[in-house]
Amino acid sequence: MRPIHACALAVGMLVLGSVAAADESADKKALKELEGTYLLVAAEGKGVNVTEADLKKVPDADRKLVVKGEQITTYFNGKENPATVRLNASQTPAHIDFTVTKDGKTDVNYGIYKLENGVLTICALEKGDAKDRPKEFKAAGKEYLMVLKKHDAK
Repeated sequence: MRPIHACALAVGMLVLGSVAAADESADKKALKELEGTYLLVAAEGKGVNVTEADLKKVPDADRKLVVKGEQITTYFNGKENPATVRLNASQTPAHIDFTVTKDGKTDVNYGIYKLENGVLTICALEKGDAKDRPKEFKAAGKEYLMVLKKHDAK
């Protein structure tokens, strides 16, 4: 390999490595911003639309979502459902993936999210491939939409 090509290759790899490190750092920062306890205030999917008024009748403990590090846990109907969360904040809209292991089977739910003024909106596939990831925040077909508000634990 000619010296100039080797130098160009080395610089290219360094630039790519720096970009990947910056993306990883942005994802870690986004994950840190996401940390906390949220209450479900609206949900939509598969023809069902649950409003904030409907959910106010449900105890907080049964409509809670907690993000701590790369762990996300939902609490619905008295059940605790842990998952691993992975973000890609460099995408528009930002990507969120949930990895759930249940009964020895691992599934990944692909989605998008936004966090604005303490309101977390997630649109994700119940099942599907990364190529089918939602592009906008609406429930249609296999997608479900959740709106959660950050909650101060008492």
